[in-house]
Amino acid sequence: MKKTKNTSSNRTTPTGKKIAVIWTRVSTKEQADNNLSLDTQEKHCREYALRKGIEIDRLMGGTNESAKEEGKLFKEMVAYVLSHRQVNTILVYSFDRFSRAGAEGIVTKAILKSKGITVISVTQPTDPESSSGEFMEGITFLFNEYENNLRKEKCAAGMKECLERGDWFSKPPLGYVRDKDSTNKHALKIDEKGELLAKAFRWKADEELSDTEVRSRLKALGFEISKQKLSDVFHNPFYCGKIQHFYLGDKVVQGNHPPITDEETFNKINGIKTHSGYKHSEECPSTPLKLHLLCPDCGCHLSGYKRTKRAKTSDKVWEFWYYKCNTDGCKLNKSAVLVHEKYLQLLERYEIPPVVQGMIKEQIEKILREQASNNRDQERELNSQKTKVGNQRELVMRRFGLGEIPSEVYEATIRSVNRQLEEIEIELTRIQKLASNLSLDVDKILATACKLGSLWKNGSFNTRQKIQNLTFPEGVKWDRERDIPRTDVENEALKVMRLLSANYKMAEQEKTGKSFDFPAVVAEAGLEPTTSGL
Repeated sequence: MKKTKNTSSNRTTPTGKKIAVIWTRVSTKEQADNNLSLDTQEKHCREYALRKGIEIDRLMGGTNESAKEEGKLFKEMVAYVLSHRQVNTILVYSFDRFSRAGAEGIVTKAILKSKGITVISVTQPTDPESSSGEFMEGITFLFNEYENNLRKEKCAAGMKECLERGDWFSKPPLGYVRDKDSTNKHALKIDEKGELLAKAFRWKADEELSDTEVRSRLKALGFEISKQKLSDVFHNPFYCGKIQHFYLGDKVVQGNHPPITDEETFNKINGIKTHSGYKHSEECPSTPLKLHLLCPDCGCHLSGYKRTKRAKTSDKVWEFWYYKCNTDGCKLNKSAVLVHEKYLQLLERYEIPPVVQGMIKEQIEKILREQASNNRDQERELNSQKTKVGNQRELVMRRFGLGEIPSEVYEATIRSVNRQLEEIEIELTRIQKLASNLSLDVDKILATACKLGSLWKNGSFNTRQKIQNLTFPEGVKWDRERDIPRTDVENEALKVMRLLSANYKMAEQEKTGKSFDFPAVVAEAGLEPTTSGL
């Protein structure tokens, strides 16, 4: 039994006259190349319209438009039909060309029908005015959605399998391009920008440059990159050969692509070191020794945590901080107050008596003078090389401009020359930075080296981190029996100062008047300024 025709239509089409828009769509290139091409769909729609006496208003649609996502062209078609009151029909090759979104397709079709617009599939004839016809159309939309979901599931499974093999199926990240010479269609290779990003990783890790300084260097080499994009690169494990993807969940796999940087450099930049040089991603002033203090049994870094206690008669709350080893069975748990007190005593061992500071100052000044002289010689040599390479660059550019050398020779030569200039500039920057550090007042160097305890006690979180990593680069272990921190590795220059101080104090205690050979001790240990890390 037929339903009563829609009387709410505001169409201006004469009664019984059908004026249609033909809508065609293909979602993939494969569909466009086979019998679902746009031309095929249009042909069938026009033949149907000719048989049924339907007037064609216009043809609309396009390639790679997904009805599920309501692509731009689909929206334009619906808007056109709704705004042109003479149109009362949409002709499609099949209902899945109109929509593969199931319920959404049914809703869209119902809205159009309420406006007097009928969607007709020329290959799936139904009676849109009957209940059974409307039901069958709805079933068709739902089946299309089911089929589409099955296809997506198969596609997702294939992409996951691809990732698990270590292959990257998506668009290559910045710095990579498809390796068309490889038999593996997913193979990647590093392009020119990737080579520059490799330098950026080295600058960031070795020279501890800020992102702004790295961007400035890259720009000087002709590679402009936004601050956010550079940060994304530095934090993306893809660049050290790893693959992370939401299809893999929490799993990280080794990729088959060539890494732009090594894992150690990547971890250093991202603060994921496995030793005490770790820099906290989140500052916790109450536990500055976290990830610097080691468990003596398992060798793992101690973590920090706090406990609170609320007063019974007031709102006052006390916080108590602790260090603990999270390894099962270790049970090392120490009050942060005790640990900090003992650590401070360890640093105070480097305090030098005033009578010895004069001798140390004299030796430091001597070393600074020698180093400054060496730096000046190196700077002169580097500037000479820079001038020579710069002249070569101008000569090559001039010859290319005169047509004396082909473009491929010019490009290869310019790349080589630019690389030499870049390396010279980096070394010059390092020498100049070192010279600036060495020009610091000797008294400040002594104040830093000889008062580590007070500097650590009163310093900010970052200052404490720098002092810790400078003094004990491999961290310290907690001695369970004596309840003190101890270390086998310490800064060599500070070690000299500690030994001199201990020697002097011992001589004073024994009252023997015995002297000690200061220059010999210094020469053996190799004294260097200790402020470079602060």
